[in-house]
Amino acid sequence: MAENKENPISINDVPTEILYQIVSLIPLKEAARTIILSSSWKHLWTPIQVFLNINSDQITSQESGQQMSRVVSSFLNTYVNSYQILNLSFLESNSVSHEETLFMKAIKGVDKELYISFHGECTNDFSLSIELPLCENANLFSLKTLHLRSITGMARSFLPELFSGCRNLETLSLEKCNGLQYVDLKAHDMLHNFVILDCENMRSVNILSAPNLKSFLYRGTLAKIELKEVPKLCDVTLNLKGTTTLSDCNEFDCEDIVSLLASLKDVEVLTLSGWLLEWLCTRGVTLDMLEFKFDKLKELSWIDYCMNRQKRDSLAAFLTLTPSLENLFIKIDEKWSAVPSPHFHESWPYVWTDNLHSFQLKHLKMVKFFGFKIGEDDQMLASLMDLLLKRAIAIKEMSVAEPENKLSWRVAKIPQSHLKTIKSSSTRTSYSSKSSSLLLSLSDKCYFQLTPILV
Repeated sequence: MAENKENPISINDVPTEILYQIVSLIPLKEAARTIILSSSWKHLWTPIQVFLNINSDQITSQESGQQMSRVVSSFLNTYVNSYQILNLSFLESNSVSHEETLFMKAIKGVDKELYISFHGECTNDFSLSIELPLCENANLFSLKTLHLRSITGMARSFLPELFSGCRNLETLSLEKCNGLQYVDLKAHDMLHNFVILDCENMRSVNILSAPNLKSFLYRGTLAKIELKEVPKLCDVTLNLKGTTTLSDCNEFDCEDIVSLLASLKDVEVLTLSGWLLEWLCTRGVTLDMLEFKFDKLKELSWIDYCMNRQKRDSLAAFLTLTPSLENLFIKIDEKWSAVPSPHFHESWPYVWTDNLHSFQLKHLKMVKFFGFKIGEDDQMLASLMDLLLKRAIAIKEMSVAEPENKLSWRVAKIPQSHLKTIKSSSTRTSYSSKSSSLLLSLSDKCYFQLTPILV
């Protein structure tokens, strides 16, 4: 087709109606990036400005909460198949200058999703009781995903009204709510996913009832977590990122953590911070004391800020409780926090269990290492490889991924009879090139060959 040089087509010439249709086909996070394309795309994200005449002393009243809920309901029913932004502000009616105070910003997605970010300082700690309705409510009936960020104390009167309309809610997320300390959840049979991220002052999470909850993700400081009446829970993440001192955790009884682990014994997918067992270890708790195993666990992701001999033994001890494990991911990230405890190394020998040297992972088929630095962590990496290959009798794949170098390696243990041939080939023993294989040695009789995986 010949190029039309006289009438070139510009992205600014696309009709607004078509732009809305295009954006509606893109997931929300990617769609928001279209704001940088041109003035026409930026116009799509112009917020709807709503002002409420509410006195400051009435903001937390039930009537104000109902009024704000009606605004959100109307917002969700406007332009159903397009993204929209809502800025909800208070207009102080007693003020001569009519000063505006932004209360929250909401983004509505096309997949029946709502993201709300609250504004204002959170000066006091507070608790949140979430009770999702059993009966239908026409106001927010279609909403399936609700993400709340930076909840403030001023929002507490609004949230019960909001939750009362979420009959078909499937995913609920709380993020960076720094004043939030206690959460109680009682959900209907539609809620499938519950997420809590980076709420720094969290002390307690209590899921009282969620009959169809399948996934629970918690990332933050150590908190007392209780899971009750969650019969279908199968995917759990406990990422204790950001916990830096044990002094903040002294109020917790190790029985609470053991009880939490017991409530997870029937899950199939588990992401667990090695920090958790490290914390138990400082309290003198051994895995031999546990009266249960994770018999249904198929996939385990083990995350920590480093790997050393003690942490390797901790992982091995936990693996003795996973007889049905099929996939294992070991992830190292230096950004995760350590546990600075003077009694740590004194307590660590208790991590050893009686069957640490005899357990078998009969169903383990795949092992992947992430975050290990080839050339620096070779000995520990080889030690883990040797441990797992000795315990797994049906393993089919073992690999090492280096995200920073955008490189992955396939692992193979070298039999003694082939060692001379491997050594005399072009295989490297140092990390100098990404194009050839690498030979790791654990001892004079134990070698592993790492072969680059071409993507």
